[in-house]
Amino acid sequence: MLGKRDLNKNWVNLNSVLFESLPEHLQEDQKDWAAYHWNLVVGTQIAAISRVERISCKTLYVRVQGSQWLNALEGLKTKFIQELNSRAGKQLIEKIQLTT
Repeated sequence: MLGKRDLNKNWVNLNSVLFESLPEHLQEDQKDWAAYHWNLVVGTQIAAISRVERISCKTLYVRVQGSQWLNALEGLKTKFIQELNSRAGKQLIEKIQLTT
C-alpha cells in the first residue's frame, strides 16, 4: 500500500512533466508563468496589490502597492517559494525580492 508521502512524490513528478511539456515559447517566458501561478498561490487579496516584475537568477521580483505590504509579506516568502517550486516541479525560485 502506498503511503501519503509516496503519493505526493508522484504529484511532484507529474508537475515536472506538465511544466516540461509546455511549448518552448512558454517555457522561455517564465515571467508569464510566474505571474499566473503567483496569483494562484498568494490568493486574491495579495494578487490585487502585487505584480510579478521579472525572474532573474532564480529570484522572483514582485512589486507591491505600499510599503506596509513589505513587512506583511516577508514572513510568507518561504511558503510562496515552496508552492511555486512545487507547481514548477523544480527549483525555479530561490528568493523573492519585494519592492514598492
